[in-house]
Parts: sequence; structure tokens; C-alpha cells
Amino acid sequence: MSLFTGPLIHSGKTNRMMMTLVLVSLTPALIAAVLHYGFTAALLVICALAGTWLTELVLDRQHAFDGSALVTGLLFALLLPVSAPWWLAFLGGVLATGLGKHAFGGLGCNLFNPAALSRVILMALIPGAWFVSTAVTMDGITTASPLARESSMLAPTLAELLSGSTPGTLGQAAPLAVLAGGLLLASLRTIDWRIPLTFLAAVAFLALLLPASERIAGHAPWLLGNPLIHIIGGGTLLAAFFMLTDPVTAPFAPVGRIIFAIIAALAMMLIRYYTPYPDGAVLAILIANACVPLIDRFTLELGAAPRIKTPQSF
Repeated sequence: MSLFTGPLIHSGKTNRMMMTLVLVSLTPALIAAVLHYGFTAALLVICALAGTWLTELVLDRQHAFDGSALVTGLLFALLLPVSAPWWLAFLGGVLATGLGKHAFGGLGCNLFNPAALSRVILMALIPGAWFVSTAVTMDGITTASPLARESSMLAPTLAELLSGSTPGTLGQAAPLAVLAGGLLLASLRTIDWRIPLTFLAAVAFLALLLPASERIAGHAPWLLGNPLIHIIGGGTLLAAFFMLTDPVTAPFAPVGRIIFAIIAALAMMLIRYYTPYPDGAVLAILIANACVPLIDRFTLELGAAPRIKTPQSF
């Protein structure tokens, strides 16, 4: 018998309403990326949206107009580096919808966050389009992505992090815009505030606790004991508010969501500290997603029954 046999309490919000709120909340980050990077960013966003929506139209016409495909496409676009070719954005959108959602049964059935899954698959298949040089020269000064562990790089300042002047993805163009959108979702109770709060708190704690690897100590000592750079840099904020909070790929029970957020934070920080990959946010999301069935079984058997069951997927 299903763990979720009724009666269930509905959230009172339709799929279209939920997706509209998410799209509105992502708009500041989208505008910031286009203003910062110009036509290149706009083209990547358009191609990613086209890939997700056209695939949704072919595979599930019924849900093609509820906004879920647009949310997936926009999230994938914000995970792209500005140097990505347009076809990668389109292909990623197709994979996010076709493989990330419909391979698992369609809307509300996917185990993994579609945008994160698409990016990880494409990073494995086409690494050259992602793992480009992180170093750039601005005004004669060599800088890098704030989480890069390369020699001869300067530590990023808080102003550089907040202004998006360090290299990164479209979603890193304006961290404050991502934060503002995420807080809007939390204030409207569209997402569970426990997930981003627990995730960010765990990231900050681990940044202070984890010992350095030799590579970090020798090339990027500013990553040690610096929670702010780990929260603002990379994909942390986008993961916290817009990807881990996907109601389909997150646990149902409140205590399960706290455990889930801690697992994601631990996975991301271990990747950042002890692997060559400097960010790790999307990989951490998939690792945490894979733990959800076990988390649900454990927490629901303890009696923490779900209060709201929603079918939406970001």
C-alpha cells in the first residue's frame, strides 16, 4: 500500500500558479544575467527555454502550458557558463525535459531535479563545453571564479562576489537577485523555508569545520574558514532556494527535509574541498535527491506524516 494513501491536504495552489510564482521569483536573476552578459546570455536563455518547452509539447501536450517546462528551462539556463554554445543550451533543455522528467514518468514522478541532471550528464558527455579556463584578465589583473583552486589567483572581494564580476554561470551574475527571488518564494510559502535555511547554515558550519586539502591550502586559502564566499560564490544560492526546494525531489516530512538539506550541504562542501571540481552544487543536488526515498521511508515510519502533497516539479 502506498505511503501516501489519502486523505491528503492540498496546498490550495495549482501547478500553473506555483510555476508562475517561481518564474516571477527567477526574473530578477534573469534580468541581471542579461544586463551583465548581454545578448549572449539572452540567446542561451531562449535556446534552453525552447528546448524544454518544445520537448514538453511533443511528449506531454497536456502540461505544456502549465509553466513547468519554462521553469526547468530557465533553471538550466542559469546553470550555464556564458561561454557555452547556443546548441548546448537547447540540448540541455531537451535532456532536462525528455530524460529528467519523462523518462521517470512525467510531471511529478522524477527522482532527480531535471535541470541538475541535465547539466551533470552534459558535463560528463561534453566536458570541453563546461570545463573551460576559469582565469580571466581584467585591467591587467588575473582573477578567477571565486571557488577556483588555481595558482596565482587573487582572492575575490565581497564587492566582486555581489556584483558578479567574477567568472561563473549566468545565475552567478547577481547573487542578491537570486536571494531576493528565493526570499519571495519563502515568504509566499511556495517553498519550505527549512530547506534553504538548513542548507545555508550547514554550508557555513562546514566551511568553518572542514580541514583543508593540500590543493586548497596551496592555491586558494581564502576558501578556508570563509562561509560567506561559499554561500555567495558558485551555485549555492540557486541550489538552496530554487533546486533543492523542488517539492517532487525533496522529502515530504519537515524533519526529512532538514536531513535532506544537511546531506546536500555536506556533499557540496566535500566536493569543493577534496575534489578537482570547484563548485559541486549540482552534483550535491543529485546525491541528495537519490537519498530521498530512504529519507522518506525513515521519517514517515517515525510518524512524521506529510501535511501537503504537491505534484509540481521544478
